[in-house]
Amino acid sequence: AEQRVQGTVQIWAEPFVFLRVPKIFNLRTDPFERADITSNTYYDWMIDRVYLTYAAQYLVREFLATFQEFPPRMKPASFTVDDILKKMEQSFDY
Repeated sequence: AEQRVQGTVQIWAEPFVFLRVPKIFNLRTDPFERADITSNTYYDWMIDRVYLTYAAQYLVREFLATFQEFPPRMKPASFTVDDILKKMEQSFDY
């Protein structure tokens, strides 16, 4: 997600904007992550390397296929924050 308002109290009133494509920054050359605003060629790198997404899709598909053959052994947690608070309160009751 991205916060579109910069440096004012308005930041608390505006919603996060969820992006469809992640932003990529080189923190050594752009530590304040402003290249997408200040550079005319920010998106050139992504456009020149769009073919890599096809290779990545293939690798991710192979990885996800392993979950059919070897499914996760443990079930996901089924507790809530309220359950945790109740148990904490019970442990403090004497």
